Amino acid sequence: MKRTIALLVVFALIAALAVIPAAAAPGNQNFGDVKKISDGDIDMSSGERDAAWDYGLAIPVTFGEPGDASGTTWVLWSDTAYYFYTEVNDTTPVSMDYSGWTDGEYIDAWVSDSVEIFIAVEGEAGDFDARTVGNFDEACWQFRIDRDGIPSTYQRNGAWTDDFLVGASVNGDRLEWAVKTDGNKYYTKHKITMLSAPKPGEMGLQIQINDLQEEFGGAPQTRANDASGSWDTDQFGYAVLVDEPAMPEPEPEPVVNDGGGDAAPTPTPAPTPPRTGDAGTIALIIVTALAAMGIVVFRRKSVR
Repeated sequence: MKRTIALLVVFALIAALAVIPAAAAPGNQNFGDVKKISDGDIDMSSGERDAAWDYGLAIPVTFGEPGDASGTTWVLWSDTAYYFYTEVNDTTPVSMDYSGWTDGEYIDAWVSDSVEIFIAVEGEAGDFDARTVGNFDEACWQFRIDRDGIPSTYQRNGAWTDDFLVGASVNGDRLEWAVKTDGNKYYTKHKITMLSAPKPGEMGLQIQINDLQEEFGGAPQTRANDASGSWDTDQFGYAVLVDEPAMPEPEPEPVVNDGGGDAAPTPTPAPTPPRTGDAGTIALIIVTALAAMGIVVFRRKSVR
């Protein structure tokens, strides 16, 4: 009898392993899944946090030298744009003096408190199709917003400095942006529209926070992915855009009885079908139950 029970347990273990999906082993960091919203869910007129961000993919931006600024970036997407919201903790906030600068002129824009989003694109520099990691051409676009609300964009391998565009007058057709400052914190919103229409799939991604220590000083950098630098597209992490709504469905209005009879019964929600991987969980539960049964039988025999 003991041998029979042991064989049953072994067979159940084999069955459980057969139904548990194998985990992917990508060569780059998988930040996670990004769900979809409508453009109206995000208000780009201010840096305030919208309710939709509670359902975005949260990516910590923490790989840097001690004392550098750090934060978290939330990611969402729609049929027309990529959305990023970043909360930055900065113990040395510095506002730049732009009084001698004309909007549209080149400046060393990265030497300021700012948030940079790098998105890998297909093929050669200048293309606009966001793609997964591993591009040997290392083509990508950079979208940057500083603490004072100055945007800038640049493509890897673009003409220096002609293709580095700084200011609202030259970036309005590339992205929308918003900033909010609050003491040692600041918040940035990116709505990136210049790339081809987003579609489900993997998107190579790097996020960087620049931390100006003092005006005209250095600006150490903190990143989301420690494996790559600012432009190392083949080492970027990636996010997976999934065609699933980020925002939950609104609750149905309760049925009100106006005195004309009994109120209509509230419909019972349909049971949620098992998700991928639940079969493995069920199998493991069965294995545990079988093992427990075996232990009970063994104990009964030993008592006899």
